[in-house]
Amino acid sequence: MGDNQRQIVRNEETVEAGQPDQTTVSQSTTSTSNEVNAPTAAGAPYIAAAPAVASQGTVQRTTTTEAPSDQVVAHNVAENVVDPAAEKSATVSWLNNVIWFIVGLLSILLLIRFVLLAAGADENAGFAQLIYGLTGWMVAPFAGLFGQAITYPGAAGTGVLEWASLVAIVVIVLIGWILTRIAALALGTNRTTGTVYSDTTRKTKV
Repeated sequence: MGDNQRQIVRNEETVEAGQPDQTTVSQSTTSTSNEVNAPTAAGAPYIAAAPAVASQGTVQRTTTTEAPSDQVVAHNVAENVVDPAAEKSATVSWLNNVIWFIVGLLSILLLIRFVLLAAGADENAGFAQLIYGLTGWMVAPFAGLFGQAITYPGAAGTGVLEWASLVAIVVIVLIGWILTRIAALALGTNRTTGTVYSDTTRKTKV
């Protein structure tokens, strides 16, 4: 299996529980009584009633309750996606963003330098001194590449067409692109074809 192959790991666990049959026995007692009164004729003396006859019975009822079918007590499913290629790709993307941010910042500073020199800005101004100080080291390797710089009267001083500033921008962009390619190759973000699935199922009955 390749180092960058995408894996899906799925774990499933089911716990079931049931109840035994339940039997309930109930008992009840019933009793009845009958009282017999002797009939009397008119004018005849009263005759006491016969004693009551009592009867008693016992009724027993048995009820069986069937347990329900197995009840699912817990059903847990956990799925984890392991994708090393995606993690490496995210790292490369972050590095690319950092590299291009730095390249863009340096290119903007060089472009401002080129415009200030071409417009003949006052080199004694604070902003001009700041830009020249920040970009001098980037232009130094290309100084004199095109011979004597073209000068002419500018707005506040002598205007200079410094082609070395434009060359420095091109070189910095090229270096940035090379660094991004090296980062991609070093981390090896090429994905191995296919996806590996790993399933684990456990079922417990109590």
